[in-house]
Amino acid sequence: MRSSVRALIAPLVAAVAITSTLSAQAPERGGFIVRLGNDTVAVERFSRTRTQLEGDIVSRSPRTGITHYVAALGPTGRITRYESALHAGAAGVTGPALSSMVVTVAGDTAVVQVHGQRGDTTMRLALRPGAVPMPPLTFAFYEQMVRQARAEKRDSIIADMIFPGASRVTPTTVAIRRDSAIIDLFGFPASARLDNIGRVLTVDGRQTTDKVLVDRVENVNADSLARAFAARESAGGAMGQLSPRDTVHAMIGSAMVMVDYGRPHQRGRKIFGDVVPWGQVWRTGANAATQLITNRPLMIGGTAVPAGTYTLWTLPTASGAQLIINKQHGQWGTDYDASQDLVRLPLTRTALTTPVEQFTMAIDPSGSTGGTLRMRWEGTEYSIPFTVQ
Repeated sequence: MRSSVRALIAPLVAAVAITSTLSAQAPERGGFIVRLGNDTVAVERFSRTRTQLEGDIVSRSPRTGITHYVAALGPTGRITRYESALHAGAAGVTGPALSSMVVTVAGDTAVVQVHGQRGDTTMRLALRPGAVPMPPLTFAFYEQMVRQARAEKRDSIIADMIFPGASRVTPTTVAIRRDSAIIDLFGFPASARLDNIGRVLTVDGRQTTDKVLVDRVENVNADSLARAFAARESAGGAMGQLSPRDTVHAMIGSAMVMVDYGRPHQRGRKIFGDVVPWGQVWRTGANAATQLITNRPLMIGGTAVPAGTYTLWTLPTASGAQLIINKQHGQWGTDYDASQDLVRLPLTRTALTTPVEQFTMAIDPSGSTGGTLRMRWEGTEYSIPFTVQ
């Protein structure tokens, strides 16, 4: 009797064991939706096993492209090898690769091979253990950092990020809490909400320069979306640069006055007091610092400004704003050095009857030697007069 019972149970036990093994090996799947205001700027889908992280990222700016990546995970869960290829959105991942990248990690060194339209490049980068390749607009690899920290039972880690084409790694810090993480995005904190096994559920990057909001979803049809976004581009709906560079200039008397700046969009967001916080120095645009160039001395707001190149910064508050003219130039828009300030001047604030979607600067001549510098965004204009000396 016992033998017959064992004979009946044995196949069931074997079936359970097989099912458990298959379940353990089944990939975990997920996706991320990346939004800037009310615009979706990227989507990502991925699958993860104990030995591999694979996925696709659809980016819409400046034109739609889809990046397919595969990362091999070693016994400790760290990345040992990474391959990626960028494809045009209309062709999808089955189309020819526009560029590709292979990263092989061994100890404290990574060999990075990049193939692009300008040729092939191979670099050797020094790095800390646990370095993470970073395709553009990924969040699966930020989750990889979180998982590494949790697996190593650490409250925080410093992970070296390997960006395509970069000649050195960029370190970032990830601090882990029970159900959240703070990720350092180039000097600014992004807050991630985690589930009980360390999966990233949301990311709030509004305090960073990227300003993105990220939500986890069960799955994303990345290839289909890439083709749909590309079709929209063909019909004239290309997203273009998120904050394109522009210049404004005016000939006033014998002076050529020019401003070079980045132009972010509102995208349904509240700008002043939120995207541009009160009481914090703002780069007066986006990306690289905004530059003022004049070939003649100016008198701005009653202060003499010699001919030359400067950067313009703004300090907005709920009750007013100041224009900061800084002697340093050529730097990124997060590299503000107050010790280089030439002067801080009060701006005139005016409410606009028609809101302005894209940040706009203007130089309006007035008479033969005068003019006004204007900045318009959302429902606000800031302005200051000047004269040519």
